Amino acid sequence: MDSDSVDRIVASWRARDPQLDSSTLEVIGRLLLCATYFDRAARTVLQQFELSVADFDVLNTLRRVGDRSGSKPTDLARSSLISTGAMTARLDRLEQAGLITRAPDPDDRRGVLVRLTSQGNKIGKQALQKLIAANEVFLEPLSHEQRNTIASAFRQLLLHHENG
Repeated sequence: MDSDSVDRIVASWRARDPQLDSSTLEVIGRLLLCATYFDRAARTVLQQFELSVADFDVLNTLRRVGDRSGSKPTDLARSSLISTGAMTARLDRLEQAGLITRAPDPDDRRGVLVRLTSQGNKIGKQALQKLIAANEVFLEPLSHEQRNTIASAFRQLLLHHENG
């Protein structure tokens, strides 16, 4: 079997300190490296649309929610797990690019509602399709059974940490 960079790190630790249990590096190290490689691929895809990962997230959250009356920035921030200040900066960029509009909230005179423009919907959809294609390329070495096993294991980890 071929060895990867994590195998070499773990072997080095075993040689340096045989008492050290470095087996967690085999999972966590690979998880972090795979996330880094995929992040690079995702950023390359999104650059084609002049979107950051954060911009993509906002556009496709609006598409996924599909509320024609609009979404409140606080709800968008909550779905992205960021501050409302950071969301305001994102919305400013997207509005300047013509991908969203902000209008007064008729139910809250201090609030606004965010809506996708037709261009924002189009760009969000195209970017999502390209990103899903990049997902497929990234996961191509794995069988569907392997993908399901990994997804199930990650679900267990997320459930434990999200609910714990």
